Amino acid sequence: MEPSYAIVIGTSIMLIMAMFIVVFVMYYQRKQIEQRIRVKDMEAEFQRKLLEVSMASTEAERRRIAQDLHDDIGALLSVTKLTFNALYSQLGSKEQAERLAQQVREALDETISHVRRISRELVPTTLERFGLAAAIQEFAARSNSHHALKVTFDCLGDEEFRLAPRTELMLYRVVQELINNALKHSNGRNVHIQIELPPRQFCIVVEDDGLGFDLNDVRLRPSPGLGLDSIEGRLRVINGKVDYETGLNKGCRVVVRLPKFTPLNSPLSPEKITAK
Repeated sequence: MEPSYAIVIGTSIMLIMAMFIVVFVMYYQRKQIEQRIRVKDMEAEFQRKLLEVSMASTEAERRRIAQDLHDDIGALLSVTKLTFNALYSQLGSKEQAERLAQQVREALDETISHVRRISRELVPTTLERFGLAAAIQEFAARSNSHHALKVTFDCLGDEEFRLAPRTELMLYRVVQELINNALKHSNGRNVHIQIELPPRQFCIVVEDDGLGFDLNDVRLRPSPGLGLDSIEGRLRVINGKVDYETGLNKGCRVVVRLPKFTPLNSPLSPEKITAK
């Protein structure tokens, strides 16, 4: 074999080996990247499942407390009121006794009303029976009756459209948190809630004309206020998204979206409504 052929063959073999090594390294690196992505996805899914279990436990505890309030404390207060009414009828016409008795009766009525309200907020039966739009509208009306700030509500689309119960509950809790934030912290005069239901899209907007806040400053705090972690955690469970449009003295506009959702009556939805 001539030396020139040997050089060509040797060079070709070396090039083939070099190409093989490059291909192998690229393949190995790609597999490593894919493995890291899979690990991150598994970690994110694990965190989502953990959050979902935690929130399910919280909702179960809320339901238990609401049941105890309704069955035990509410029943005892009702019996106390009946007993007091019987006693009141025996007081005669003593003016001071009647006045004190009336004050006690009013206090009992107010206490019973508060117990019922707390029970409804812990387990929103309107949400289970009539859906998200009706439940948010009811919560807005109750907020109006207890605060100076005016809360208005608007619904676009099919008000009878239903999502899976868990999805509706998570969205309801998010709206609760947003309205409570506005009532407690905004120092504004108006809060407007708009829910847009299919066939257009699914979107909830909560907007106030208050002081607003610096979003970056809030996120940098050791314990972020305004319940942002709770809001974003609940939305992660249902693959929802939230955007904040705010700034100091600029009010606050929060937009909640579900990029992908399955209607309750869809064959793809495994959940069913349990009306109570």
